[in-house]
Amino acid sequence: MIIDKLSNAEIYYGLHPRIKKGLQFLFDNDLNSLTPGKYEIEEDNIFVMIQEYETIDVEQGRWESHHKYTDIQFMINGEERMGYANIEAMEVVEQHKEKDLMFLEGNGDLLLVKQGYFTIFSPEDAHMPTLCVHEPRYIKKAVVKVFCD
Repeated sequence: MIIDKLSNAEIYYGLHPRIKKGLQFLFDNDLNSLTPGKYEIEEDNIFVMIQEYETIDVEQGRWESHHKYTDIQFMINGEERMGYANIEAMEVVEQHKEKDLMFLEGNGDLLLVKQGYFTIFSPEDAHMPTLCVHEPRYIKKAVVKVFCD
C-alpha cells in the first residue's frame, strides 16, 4: 500500500510500466472535466473509473480486494478515509471472480486521503474506500485499474 501526493507520482514509476502509465494519466489530464464513467487507457490492462458519491460511515463500509488488478485511487475533489490491511489478516466472505472482486472481514487501519493524494492498493492489500472523515460529504475520485502481470 502506498499513499502520496500526485506531485510525487514519478517516484513510483519504477513499480511497473502500467502503474507509470496510470499515474501519468492522472497527472496529464483535467480530471475535473471528466464525467463519471469508465475510460480506457490501454484496453483491459489499464482503465480509469471516474466516480462521484457521498462518503459513508465506517460501519457501512466493506473490506475488498482484487485478484488481478492493482488500484490507484486518486482524490479529485474532497477527502475520505480508507481502510487498509494485509489480506492475510482477513477472512474472505464473498468472491466475484468475473468482477475481480472479493469482500473480506477483519480489522485494519484507517488512512486520511486528502484532495490531490493517491493510494496504490495491490492484490495483497485489503482496502475499504468511501469512508467519511467527520460526516458524509460529496466527493469525486478517479480509480485506475492496472493489470500487473
